[in-house]
Amino acid sequence: MIRWFLLFIFFIPLSCAVKEENVGKSQWQYNYDLGMSSYLAKNYSEAISHFFKASQIAPNEPKVWNALGLVYMEVKEYQKSENAFLRALQVNKDYTEAKLNLGLLYYRQGEYDRAIRVLREVLEDEAFPQKHMAFYYLGKVYQALGNSKEYVQNLQKATNYNPMFVEAQMELAQAYESEGDFQSAKIVYQTLINNNISSPTVDLNMARVEYRLGNYASAKGYIKRVLEDRQTTSQLKAQAYELLSEVLIAEQRLLSAPKSETTTPKSVQTIAPQERTYKEDYSKSNTQPPLKFYRIQLGAFSSVGSAKAWKEKLERELNLKDIVVIESPGVFKVYYGAFTSREDAIKELERLKNLNLYGFIVYE
Repeated sequence: MIRWFLLFIFFIPLSCAVKEENVGKSQWQYNYDLGMSSYLAKNYSEAISHFFKASQIAPNEPKVWNALGLVYMEVKEYQKSENAFLRALQVNKDYTEAKLNLGLLYYRQGEYDRAIRVLREVLEDEAFPQKHMAFYYLGKVYQALGNSKEYVQNLQKATNYNPMFVEAQMELAQAYESEGDFQSAKIVYQTLINNNISSPTVDLNMARVEYRLGNYASAKGYIKRVLEDRQTTSQLKAQAYELLSEVLIAEQRLLSAPKSETTTPKSVQTIAPQERTYKEDYSKSNTQPPLKFYRIQLGAFSSVGSAKAWKEKLERELNLKDIVVIESPGVFKVYYGAFTSREDAIKELERLKNLNLYGFIVYE
């Protein structure tokens, strides 16, 4: 009995010492985690307190300074935010995430020249996994400057690099609509729907562009989906009914007009740039237009070498066939398969997910 008692006394201080040592090593991480929890809960005062404590314990951890910069940006302490991002880059000049956030900070401050410079530096880092965000923010800068061409081009690149970037997809479609390019807007909305990224808002937008293109039956079909969706808000329902009235009036006018007066709606004549080239080539060659298929996009790269390397890796390690590299303006996309139905493409996409390979369905 005495022996067990002595052993118990001996082990108490030893275990406490190990525990204290572990706490000392992880104290900055503990404060960082608390800070992230407060930040996500939008309790910015607590977040700043925890991140600041973490920065004092571990001044050479760039992610701590980056997080502190993000919170300061939220509370509009822009100078402190800039200092924190610069400190993160001083600690690690290759910490591109802090550089991305610095570009966002300059955009929010209206310092557009500095934002463009920093974001272009971010895009030079081929190892950075969030290039789509850099393209998106660069597009927002050009939008603020009134440069719609650069705005749309950067949104296109953002969605090329990450087709699941829904916010950029929606902005891109709306930009096409504002330019009267309803066919390109339809392609974006259809791509979202093909990948089961659908909502009453997407369906209503699709109905609107179909109406603009003169596809009244299709427009009514999407309006029906909006009205039958339980997630549709009263505001969206009101917009859907208003659009339905416009569709019915246009449809009735078309049916009652004499054949000599029946003309194609002006919006139908709007052709997306990629389709315009195809139609011109088709009329010249007088051959059948190429068939379109559902494909799965498995990647997008800024260099053809990187795209081909990814293609070869997929062929070698997963034994995938029918992989092609297609160039878009400034982007090389890697496509897999050629499915005649969306259902077949979805089935194959699910199989790829089981192999930890994620893609996005496109109609090419």
